[in-house]
Amino acid sequence: MTKLNIQSIFHSIDGEANGYYGAGQLATFIRLKGCNLNCQYCDTLYSQNTRPENWMDMDDIIKQIRFPKITITGGEPLLQKEEVENFCSKLLILGFYQNNFSQISIETNGTIAPEYFWNKIRYIVDWKLPSSNMEDKMNLLAFKHLRPLDIIKFVISDWNDYNRALEVITQNSDWRAQYVFSPALTLLPDTKTPTGVTSNYPPRYDMTWPRSLVEKMIEDEVPAQFSLQLHKMIWPGTKVER
Repeated sequence: MTKLNIQSIFHSIDGEANGYYGAGQLATFIRLKGCNLNCQYCDTLYSQNTRPENWMDMDDIIKQIRFPKITITGGEPLLQKEEVENFCSKLLILGFYQNNFSQISIETNGTIAPEYFWNKIRYIVDWKLPSSNMEDKMNLLAFKHLRPLDIIKFVISDWNDYNRALEVITQNSDWRAQYVFSPALTLLPDTKTPTGVTSNYPPRYDMTWPRSLVEKMIEDEVPAQFSLQLHKMIWPGTKVER
């Protein structure tokens, strides 16, 4: 029986563009262990390691799914490519007969080319820009065969990233996927609470960079969607899976 090495299964909102109806859908997240990159801004460092292993049967995973929208993420899920393919096949079969599990997104990091394309699966593929220190790991085949219902996401930390993203789009005019620009977010420092004292003020993100980015996108008429990570805005600074 197919098993997957699971980091966590949790329920939240799908806070970013996902190839279906945009951000905000209630969703079950299946986070897999293991990643082949080490991005400078990674916010899921705990999922990079494959150990301690936590192999779960498909049926046990499915029992924990609560919503028709399912996001498979990581780590890098396509490191378990065969297992993910078998799992998605089972979800699609169950969805056909039971009218559930009908929207599946796979978030992947641009190093491994997807090999199976089903109408009810959407890929969100990151193109790692210079600020990630991982751009040299990008695999053009991971982007070349994406469909208009898939997404290529650029996490943009600065103007160098922005210009490089525009360059990538221009150089690959034959790509068919949608483009998304997602600004890297920075928590504002708590200047009101003395050091060593528990803060009573909820953390907030600095909106200076996201605002500057979207204003520049408007000015340049960029053919991409602007996407804030809604789950981070709702639960800023949380240590719990959201």
